[in-house]
Amino acid sequence: MNRLAKCPVCGKEFTADRSTQTYCSAVCRRYAYRHRDEAPPAQRACGKTVRSFRCLRCGTIVSVTNRADKRVKFCSPRCERLYWKHSEHAACQAVVRTFSCRQCGRTVTVTEAKDRRTAFCSADCRIQWFSAHRKRTP
Repeated sequence: MNRLAKCPVCGKEFTADRSTQTYCSAVCRRYAYRHRDEAPPAQRACGKTVRSFRCLRCGTIVSVTNRADKRVKFCSPRCERLYWKHSEHAACQAVVRTFSCRQCGRTVTVTEAKDRRTAFCSADCRIQWFSAHRKRTP
């Protein structure tokens, strides 16, 4: 009944009491359950960084190495929750992106995270551009 097994989380060899026992301890079992979408630490290699970014709320630099990890703005769910809950009061890191207006060609620098402009500098330029490029049917 007892068999020698290797824990997939910590890599330690242990004697399994049951045929279905996979982990050496309850701590490793809970860790594997909580981090089931990631590779276990014993199997995790120093892989390439898929992307890196600075957390919008706390400013820490995050390096994502797992392709299944979809984080792009915040280091943790807690930071994301606090950012959206207290976005007016919290000192957030500025987002900087630059583009040129499609209509007038003016260079626009966006520094606020909630500013969603990507193509036009103002509503007037957007309306002028769409009225000039609207397809007219005869």
